[in-house]
Amino acid sequence: MKKINKILVLALMGLTLASCNNQANKDVDEKAKVETKEEMPAEADKKEEAPAKEAKEEGKTMEETEGEVAKPESAKSLPEFKSTDQDGNPFGLEDIAKNDATVINLWFTGCSACIGEMDELNKVADDLKKEDGVDFISMCTDVNYDQSTKEAYQRIVKEKKPTYKALAVENDGDMKTYLEGIFVYPTTIVVDNKGNIIGDPVEGTLLEKDQIAKLKENIKMAKESSQKNK
Repeated sequence: MKKINKILVLALMGLTLASCNNQANKDVDEKAKVETKEEMPAEADKKEEAPAKEAKEEGKTMEETEGEVAKPESAKSLPEFKSTDQDGNPFGLEDIAKNDATVINLWFTGCSACIGEMDELNKVADDLKKEDGVDFISMCTDVNYDQSTKEAYQRIVKEKKPTYKALAVENDGDMKTYLEGIFVYPTTIVVDNKGNIIGDPVEGTLLEKDQIAKLKENIKMAKESSQKNK
């Protein structure tokens, strides 16, 4: 009889310990859920407060901050430059300022892809310039390298007859530094009326629909940016 009682006591102790462990595990799970619920709103609040904090530090309201045109971190400004078009007329940043969006196609005389797209580029330029406040120009980056590149520029312009200003840009100073950062030709950029480069450069020819779509998106952002500048 005593042996049976001892077995019953041990069984009861085992059940009690199992119950305690189950409750402890349940408490841990509930605690984890509560901490997660408490922490998640806190993190969300920090994310919501961040723009407000930045706006406050810059002396702007949240409404003003939200209304600003977002520019990529890589955005730069087109440096001061000197150039002449195919008719010998000077062209600089003061001419850029006349339009809300200026499309700039960068090319050089030894670039077969650049020259190959020029016939189609006339159509692209004519189409884009129909939109108010939009201009299209090109910049030959090596025209002043030596006499051979100058002659090549003149020959190409004469053959292709661009309907836009085909600028012979002086590759020196800050402009030289900027152009040294262009690794793909042709490259097409868009600037606003302050000369800020808007959006990512469109690298390669403009013969594909997706390239034109990227370009038009940059034009849209440049026009919005120019309106903010006025």
